[in-house]
Amino acid sequence: MTSELTTRDPDAAPAYSGLDPDRPARAVVVGAGGMGRWWAQVVQSSEVAELVGIADLDPDLPATAIDHAGADPARVAVGSDGVQLAEEVGADILINSTVPVAHRPVTIASLRAGIPVLGEKPVTETLPEALTLVAHSEVTGVPFMVSQSRRFFRQVRQLREFTRAHGPNVITSVFFSMFADVSGYRKAERHPELRDIGIHNFDAVRYVLGVDPVAVTAREIHPSNSTYDQNATVTAIFEMDDDSLFTYNGSWDIRGLETLWNGEWRIGLQNGSATWDGIGRPVFGTADAEETTHLQAEVAADDDVEPDQIDASLIEFVSALREGRTPLTAVRSNVLSFAMVEAASLAAETGERVVVDELLQEALTQAIAMETDPDARAVLESWGSVREALAD
Repeated sequence: MTSELTTRDPDAAPAYSGLDPDRPARAVVVGAGGMGRWWAQVVQSSEVAELVGIADLDPDLPATAIDHAGADPARVAVGSDGVQLAEEVGADILINSTVPVAHRPVTIASLRAGIPVLGEKPVTETLPEALTLVAHSEVTGVPFMVSQSRRFFRQVRQLREFTRAHGPNVITSVFFSMFADVSGYRKAERHPELRDIGIHNFDAVRYVLGVDPVAVTAREIHPSNSTYDQNATVTAIFEMDDDSLFTYNGSWDIRGLETLWNGEWRIGLQNGSATWDGIGRPVFGTADAEETTHLQAEVAADDDVEPDQIDASLIEFVSALREGRTPLTAVRSNVLSFAMVEAASLAAETGERVVVDELLQEALTQAIAMETDPDARAVLESWGSVREALAD
């Protein structure tokens, strides 16, 4: 796929005008590895989307993904260039489940083609690259959402409601541990725990607590039993913008008593506390025994079955496109979650406290220097404070 970009006429009509609400969104999945196969299966079984194409540089993988999804091969086009395929079949959305190094070029090409992108995390390889993707989405007017699927768990929303009612925040901790016999690109990936799992928890904590990061200290280690080439065990302590603390402990190197994928949570507030094992009902506690009993009764009664994980990400993306609104985890709002990963990674490498705003401003300078499209570069150059620009 070419990396050359054509400059969009700023006086031209918006490249994206909305999604027909009366039919499923025609979806092309790009990247047919493990995540791509999962996405293909989710789209195939979805009521809001239709699987019309799968692309991968490996010519054998799309057929495997189609079979895994239970789709009719005659109804699903295949190819090596995902954006070209999406244009050929008239796709409404492109799902970018490529490896992280390909996230940026595939996303930019799709945005430039006027095709909304639902991308896998992390948003891209580096923070400067992430800022350029915000600019390209703004320039093209084409939506780009990052699938931060943890936000869609009912329990996460219940925790959010509890913290809103019983704050201010004091201290929150999340602990994740599994043992992974890893292969593929993740084996050599730098900071694999932070990039693969930490990003989910960081984004969910921002959503639950309604806070953003200010600074972080962190340390990583490499146990002798690790199957990763790089450090896959980390502790990070974040200072948040409401003066609360968030501590994260994550490891791919621990055997026995593994946590679930969402980790184990404990939230400490000035007027209550909450715990969550990552899959069951949250447990709430307050100084008022009657209130605590009432809260737990409400949680126990909230047992409706509803989509979560990437099924819910797909529903949110398509719904937002149909309604003409910004999706919950659009790229602009996702950058601070990714910045937590990059800040913790830098803190672990240097042993120093990393101030997030300083990291963001340095990333902006690098983003402007690397961006070759004049319209996207102009957007970046118009920013003063990155944090303020992301909040617009």
